[in-house]
Amino acid sequence: MNLQPLGDYVLLRPVTPEEKTAGGLYLPETAKEAPDEGIVVAKASDATDEVAIGDRVIAKRFAGEEITFEGEKYRLVPAGDLLAKVVETDAIPD
Repeated sequence: MNLQPLGDYVLLRPVTPEEKTAGGLYLPETAKEAPDEGIVVAKASDATDEVAIGDRVIAKRFAGEEITFEGEKYRLVPAGDLLAKVVETDAIPD
């Protein structure tokens, strides 16, 4: 990738929202919300050390800017607008 965020920004590749609900209903394009989940594809050197490239994260709903680079859509989000990192575990710790 030739795109390096500056300042405390993190570049996310949005995770595609589900096509249908948990009950099995298909959603029309107009009913889909903007994704708030994404995969970290690049981060600035000043950005948080809590996330790494390849991590799946959840950001504030309308945080950052949508950009298109080389035909791909990305979200450029300030590191402070990241809310959580998705972590796979076998069990919930006590």
